This record gives sequence, C-alpha cells and structure tokens, in this order.
Amino acid sequence: MDNRQRIIPLQGALNARELGGIPLKDGKTVKHGKIIRTGRLSDLTAEDKALLRDKWHVTRIVDLRNNGEVSEYPDMELEGAIYQQIAIIPGEKEGISREDHGMSLVDRAIMRAEGFARGDGAQALLEGMYAQMAADEYCLDRIRDFFDMMLEHDDGAFIWHCTSGKDRTGVTGALMLYALGADLEAIKEDYLYTNLQNGSYRENLLDMMREHGAGEDLVHEIRVLESVDWLYIESFLGGLVKTYGSLEDFLEKRMGLDSAKMTLLKAKYTE
Repeated sequence: MDNRQRIIPLQGALNARELGGIPLKDGKTVKHGKIIRTGRLSDLTAEDKALLRDKWHVTRIVDLRNNGEVSEYPDMELEGAIYQQIAIIPGEKEGISREDHGMSLVDRAIMRAEGFARGDGAQALLEGMYAQMAADEYCLDRIRDFFDMMLEHDDGAFIWHCTSGKDRTGVTGALMLYALGADLEAIKEDYLYTNLQNGSYRENLLDMMREHGAGEDLVHEIRVLESVDWLYIESFLGGLVKTYGSLEDFLEKRMGLDSAKMTLLKAKYTE
C-alpha cells in the first residue's frame, strides 16, 4: 500500500500516521480514522490541534513515556480528548529519559553520542530495551493496560505515542496489528516506515552534529538511536514465543485477549 496516504502532516510532532488501510489476513483492513501513532505531543501548533480535533476527531491520547519524560516535555492539551499515561518502561534510562534539561537539540545529541561511544553503543541500548519489554513483568503489565484501553475506547480516534514514536510505540503497534490479524510483512512495513517518515528530522540532526564538529563515530551512534531495525522486533517477538509458545498464546494468556475480547477488538478497529 502507499504509506504516504497514512501520514498526518503535523508540524509539531514526529512520525504521525494513522494505521487505517493496513491489510489483514482475513481480507479486511484496519479501520480508517481510529488509530494514530505519533511522537510526543509537546510542541503541537494551533493548526496541528485543529487538524487532530476537527478532521481526525481525536478523543483519547495514550502516552507511553515515563514520569521524567512527561515532566520534561508534557503533552499539550487537546480539546475534547482525555489524556492517559502508561509508563511502559519505568524510571530513567539513558537514551530514553534524560536529565540534560535546557540543552539544545544538537548539544544534547552530541553529549548522548559521546556517552554511547564510551559505553556499549546505541544499538546495545535499544537491544536491551526491546529485551526488557519482552521479559519484564512490569513492562508486560503496562502493555496489557494498553490493550485494555483499546478495548475501552469507543467514539473518535485515539493517539498513542512515546518520544519519537518508534520503539515503545513500535512494539505496541506490532502487537496491536498482529492481534487485529496483520501478517508479519504488513507489520514490518509499518514499523520500518518510521525510518522514512523520520528521515528528514534524523538527517538534519546528523548534519547539525557535523557542523558542530562531531566525528562520524558520534554521528553513527545517533543515526542508530534515531532509526529502527526489524531485528529488534524479531528479537522481541521471539522472546515472547520462547516464553509463551506462540504469539496467540501470549495475547490470550498474558494480555487477556480471550475470544470474546479479540472479537470486540476486531469489531472496533477493522472493516
């Protein structure tokens, strides 16, 4: 499908797109105008707010960030929408939540890249985060809360997001699409589309780092941090299968999506 048709052109948020139109194995598609994934909503313009309110009829915002991130960059209020937070990964985690308040975007990127270069690197951070989301009981409880909110939601669209709309949003999006009946190729296409949709932001940031004297070793670390790789999702899903036997068993036994709830979920979000 032409993923460009799913893009929502927000000036103040990264990676905004709806899931409507994604094909499902039963011949249906994800319902249009119901599910929107984005990055954080702390910098929405007046035009962005009007678009989400009047065209997309957003009535719920689900924020997957932890308390530190929300405190640093709180989402703007959107008229007519309730706000709910589910901190999928608790506490402070380098590269995800930071205490570098007040720094410019490029100075922050260089500082973080230097930290990655001294340690195990940005890829190790991301691999560890995905592994944590697949194994940590707290993380799994919060993902279950996310599905409960999906089942609770009725009228209008809902937005869910983390910081850049790529990792925590990517994991929950992959599980959501699988539960709705998408195959792995469709899930992969949506997940990796983040690399294209966030491409201009990422490359501009890397160019600013170079202009501020950063070497290519540091640029590489931020390129990894600001990108997604299907290997992360494969590892995440593989961890679930190893523990629960299959993704179907995981969804039923750990997420509580029995046949009745699965039927309700598909009725709400597929067409």
